[in-house]
Amino acid sequence: MICDACGKHIQSGTGAGRAILCRTCFPDVMAEVERLRGEGKPTDALSIARQIFRENHSVGSYLLRDIPAELWTAAKHKAVDEGINLRELILKALQEYLKNTP
Repeated sequence: MICDACGKHIQSGTGAGRAILCRTCFPDVMAEVERLRGEGKPTDALSIARQIFRENHSVGSYLLRDIPAELWTAAKHKAVDEGINLRELILKALQEYLKNTP
């Protein structure tokens, strides 16, 4: 399951309307829902969660294609072993590579 507001993988989430939210993002989304309700505006938790996601991750979205299956499997296992998701593992690998390359 993935949180609609932050994009992190979660074991269990809280539903708010059509949105699935982690415990960290739930209060932020609900605060915005309440603010909009107070102004008499329509509220949609999923739209709010997606807006929060876009605001925090506006750098872009990239696809990696044709990754050898054994490399992808090894990466998934390494991520699980480290308790992180694949995005975090890939970012960590890129940072290490850039740090160690002139």
